[in-house]
Amino acid sequence: MTSCARITRTSVSLVALLLLVTGQSFAHEMRPAFVQLVETATGINATLRQPLIAGFRPDLALDVEGCRVATETISQRQEGTLIQIWEEVCDQELAQSSLSIRNMYPGVSEVLVSVTLFDSSVQRFVIRPDNPVVNLGGADAPLLPAYLELGIEHLLKGLDHVLFVIALMVLITNRWRLVATITAFTVAHSITLALSTYDLLQISQSAVEALIALSLLFMAVEMLSKSPSLTSSYPWVISFGFGLIHGLGFAGVLREVGLPDDSALWALLLFNLGLEVGQLMVVGVCLLLGVLMRYWQLNAFTKAGVRLTHLLPAYCIGPVSVWWLLQRLPLPSL
Repeated sequence: MTSCARITRTSVSLVALLLLVTGQSFAHEMRPAFVQLVETATGINATLRQPLIAGFRPDLALDVEGCRVATETISQRQEGTLIQIWEEVCDQELAQSSLSIRNMYPGVSEVLVSVTLFDSSVQRFVIRPDNPVVNLGGADAPLLPAYLELGIEHLLKGLDHVLFVIALMVLITNRWRLVATITAFTVAHSITLALSTYDLLQISQSAVEALIALSLLFMAVEMLSKSPSLTSSYPWVISFGFGLIHGLGFAGVLREVGLPDDSALWALLLFNLGLEVGQLMVVGVCLLLGVLMRYWQLNAFTKAGVRLTHLLPAYCIGPVSVWWLLQRLPLPSL
């Protein structure tokens, strides 16, 4: 193995260790919520979709100026999402009102708002925790860029996906093989992301999340193998296969939020582009750290005969993947 390859492996090992030591491995992923308001002759029909995040109570509430609740709220739980539907009567047009979001719990990254006025025109807004009020008569915020940002955030805050990319960088040292492997992962998760988003392929989200944890456990075992690993021997096949599974995981957040009816394809493409940007950011940080370590001639974990460049990430990723697998498996309660 070349000195450059050893240092690159060391750098990604340290990145993996840093991510886990800082406690992010057990942090809750942030998800967006979605609000749809449809103006009627007497008021509005409201729909609120908010993510179900372990450790947080889904108690978002809407306050529409000049409106009051007129019907009982109908609530239903889909996998990972709480959907609430109700009607309100209003004393003024929706375009003259403001919308405020209460109880923005830490599991919610932002609230995407779609407003259909009585004349059938549509406005869209993005509400963030630091400013939870929006004037519905003001200029709407472009919603499509929010899907690009959502894709980047979902990749970077989804630690299981980040660790999988890091594991690929540890196991594959050849630069161009690594590029092809990352590309195979991208193509694969793009396929299942699109199929799942358009309801052409449906698998239980809990099963998908368990399979993603299992993919990390597989990579940890690969890094501990003394013989040539399957990933290093057949990198594109392994990457493409697990990419199909990770794509189903990426689709979960889109099903929770939903896609805008009039620009669903663009939103899907931008979300996928955001995933790729986030993925490249992970690769770039690891490579930059490797260059810096080579410049400073750091030889930690690279002593002859000691494969700590494999052992360190394997011992970091392995136990966490087992923990996630046990959390995500639908084990019967005793």
